[in-house]
Amino acid sequence: MSDIDWTGLAEKAVSQTDTEFHNQLAGLTSLKTSEIDAFISESKITNNNALSVLKEINNASLSNNEKANAISNIQNGVGFLVKLVSKVV
Repeated sequence: MSDIDWTGLAEKAVSQTDTEFHNQLAGLTSLKTSEIDAFISESKITNNNALSVLKEINNASLSNNEKANAISNIQNGVGFLVKLVSKVV
C-alpha cells in the first residue's frame, strides 16, 4: 500500500463523482463497490476525508496513538474507520 499516491487520490476525489471514487477505492481493496457505498454513506464522510483517514493509516512514520489522534480530528473519520474495520475483520 505504500506505493499509493494518497495525496493525488485526494485531489482527484474532489472532482470525481461518488461512483467513480467508490469504484477506484474498490479497485484498491478487496471490497465491492456496494460495500464501499454502504460504509461511506453510513459513516457520513466526504470522499476527501475518507482519503485523509486512509492516508493517516498508511503513514508509517506515525505511532498508533498519533494516527488515532489525527483520525479523530477528521470529520466523521472515526465512524468511517470503524465501518472500514468491520468489513475487514
